[in-house]
Amino acid sequence: MADLMRAIFLIALLLLTTGARGETQVLRIGMQPGMSFLALVIMQHDRLIEAAAAKAGLPPVKVEWTVSANGTVVTDGLLSGNLDICATGMPAFIILWAKGKGLVDVKGIASHGAIPGMLVTRNPAVKTIADFTNADRIAVPAVKASIQSILIAMAAEKLWGPGQQGRIDPFEISLSHPDALIAMLSGHSEINAHFSSAPYYQAELRVPNAHVVLTKEDIFPGQLSHGLIWTGKKFHDSNPVLLVAFRAALEQAMDIIHTDAPRAARAYLALAREKVDPQEAEAMIRAFGPRWESTPHGVFPIASFMYRIGMIKIEPKSWQDLFFEEGWVPGGS
Repeated sequence: MADLMRAIFLIALLLLTTGARGETQVLRIGMQPGMSFLALVIMQHDRLIEAAAAKAGLPPVKVEWTVSANGTVVTDGLLSGNLDICATGMPAFIILWAKGKGLVDVKGIASHGAIPGMLVTRNPAVKTIADFTNADRIAVPAVKASIQSILIAMAAEKLWGPGQQGRIDPFEISLSHPDALIAMLSGHSEINAHFSSAPYYQAELRVPNAHVVLTKEDIFPGQLSHGLIWTGKKFHDSNPVLLVAFRAALEQAMDIIHTDAPRAARAYLALAREKVDPQEAEAMIRAFGPRWESTPHGVFPIASFMYRIGMIKIEPKSWQDLFFEEGWVPGGS
């Protein structure tokens, strides 16, 4: 019996090491700039994935990062086979998930946080979204396909009734957060409003007459993930050990954010494209506290709204429909 058990153990060990050896040794990750991607920035700066992969017994893994202000570039990177894992806004992922049944089967891995968002304008006449006119232009990452644009649509429907979700669409312009910030700070651009997250709205609120029109929480009470991390089924099934290492690195990054804000701020400032005062960056990280987490929040309500207004053709039955099973964590929604 002892010899049999030893043989079974050796076979299992051989299968495990063979499987790990067959996994990719170059991991390509795409994301966008901004503090909302802080956990991934720390993973990049501190090489947490490489360390977690080594700890899991994998051969040395090289991690390549693509950072683009254009979320479409990130999404297209995975579709073209040039990226393995993406971190994007929720609607872009949901749209691809719904289309992917016949294109590329994608599902979520985790969230990368649920920090606040605010719609800021420098037009003193605008107090609510009802005050926007054709003289206003609202910058969002992607018209109809970003969480900001979806939230405005939800607010419009709430204010004006069913079928009115697109009432503000003509005033929206697709623009990356960094470019929208430049436009808002200039004071000369046609763009006089911007729906963003940290650190963009903090900088914009220093502009004369700038003020908050609404917040993410005004439209969607409670936690709402600002972005999701996802991959294709083929990559997921071919790299189980590496994805476990990736999740371990993500949780380690979240722990750093919660317990060592100065370290998190240093990592962010080392790679950030925005000029943020170190003390201010550290204060922002501390202020958002438990909002830095990998549990997905609000995925099902957002996907259901998108289905109801015809943005996607497949109706999810639960938030778990959009995630790989190991991502079905308690508290998700």
